[in-house]
Amino acid sequence: MLSSVSFRLFLFRMAMHCCGVLSLFTVLLSGSLLAAPQVVSLSSGERLVGEVMPQSNDQVLVLKSNLLGEMSIQRAQIVAIEPQVIPTAKLASATNTEPQSAEVKKQVDTQVAIAEKMTEVEQALEEEQPLVDKLFAFKAPEAWHGNLRMGMNISSGDKQWTETALRGKLEIKQQGDPNFYRFTGSYTYRETERSNGDTYKSTDRYDGAFIYRRSFAGDNWFIQNSMSTRVDQIKGIDRELQELVGVGYKVKPSNQFELLFGASGGLEEYQTDSENTRNGVNKVLNVFEEFTWKPFTRTSFVQKFNYYWEPDYTERYNYVLTAAVRIRLTDLLGFEFSYNQNYDNDIGNGNEKNDAVWRNALIVYF
Repeated sequence: MLSSVSFRLFLFRMAMHCCGVLSLFTVLLSGSLLAAPQVVSLSSGERLVGEVMPQSNDQVLVLKSNLLGEMSIQRAQIVAIEPQVIPTAKLASATNTEPQSAEVKKQVDTQVAIAEKMTEVEQALEEEQPLVDKLFAFKAPEAWHGNLRMGMNISSGDKQWTETALRGKLEIKQQGDPNFYRFTGSYTYRETERSNGDTYKSTDRYDGAFIYRRSFAGDNWFIQNSMSTRVDQIKGIDRELQELVGVGYKVKPSNQFELLFGASGGLEEYQTDSENTRNGVNKVLNVFEEFTWKPFTRTSFVQKFNYYWEPDYTERYNYVLTAAVRIRLTDLLGFEFSYNQNYDNDIGNGNEKNDAVWRNALIVYF
């Protein structure tokens, strides 16, 4: 009987010993899991690496960092908690030197593959970044100034029509350099409404011009060479080419005002869509005027006038009058309200053509 009781007591002590060992193993296992390095991402953008301590609760996370020591972080400031990714070299070393189960080895291999793929992506981004930086850092030279204008013109009356216009300008002038270059161009697409309500493309127009000026005599006087071309099928002008040379004078009492005017002469080649006496190469004279007023830093008023005539046939003339108000909203964007009158007294056989348009446009500066 005594031996039976002793045997039962022995079994009870063995069971308690096993439970103690199991509890100790569980504590050690949980401690090892808590001690695994974690990456804590904060709402401020910072990332902290350390061990999450057991005294953490729902309000406060206690993190032990090798560099900063033990710290308390409010849970409200934490965005995410993620396990630290083991570098590829260490994972590979672990797979070669430590015996592991098939499941653990599979997980390690997966992490190695992910780390290698992330390394490839980072290398690709590093290679592409210089090109992206160059594109975003691209800036026109300081001597370049210009704009691109996109807008629509609307007319009502005997004929209702809309015009979609695209106009651009580039000016190049180095500080202290007497040379000045200007490139301009425009394209206009017109859609007209017939009396029965149908709409159709009633031809289009486009033009381009290049002006070179060289200043002398204190930057007031200048010589000018201009080349221009236009096609205006709305008026019946198939081609007009001009080459002019002249002289002008510039007045600039302040940064807010600038006025220049001058005269030039040269040749033009003229061709319309019908046979007439004006077709061919003719002499042409020109007077021009440009005025700019900037009452405010981002507001300007621009007015231009060009008058052309043939010295051998003074009744043949045409002029272009433009007036515009431009408001610059930002360094990049603005808008324009303008009036443009393009009058041809005789395009051949006494045909008179007049085109006066109110225009509006969105401006992109560069």
